[in-house]
Amino acid sequence: MNRLTLAAAAALAVCAAPALAQEAAPAAPAAAAPAPSAEEAAFQAKGEAFQAEAARMGAELEALMDDAGLDAATKKSRTDAVLDRYEPKFAAFADDYAAFLRLMADKSENAEQKDEILAAADAAPAQLRAVPGQVRAAIAAALAAPAPAAD
Repeated sequence: MNRLTLAAAAALAVCAAPALAQEAAPAAPAAAAPAPSAEEAAFQAKGEAFQAEAARMGAELEALMDDAGLDAATKKSRTDAVLDRYEPKFAAFADDYAAFLRLMADKSENAEQKDEILAAADAAPAQLRAVPGQVRAAIAAALAAPAPAAD
């Protein structure tokens, strides 16, 4: 079960990355922080909604894996169904994230960071899309591992 917990934590960390990436760097103490643009505010709302979805997915998976009344085959089929249901949400958010980053890269105030932002727009969506597969692999490994001995 530790592997599932680690996979879920990794998934949530990956999911949290977009929200953290959009936070502006700390402003100099004398300067007031600029208000987020409409695009930034809209994407932040999408990011928060996605994080809530990912947390629900994690809770569903954890409940299934913790259910002592289910055998490994049933756990596998039910966790696969949960992951199948959430996978399109990961893909959609990955697309939204890439579009948001490309939009940010085109802003004149981000000209000095354009290359880094575009690199993130290319790499981050693939990482997000990979999360359900990584969780699926962690679940398979956890189910294949021998049960801990009862003391």
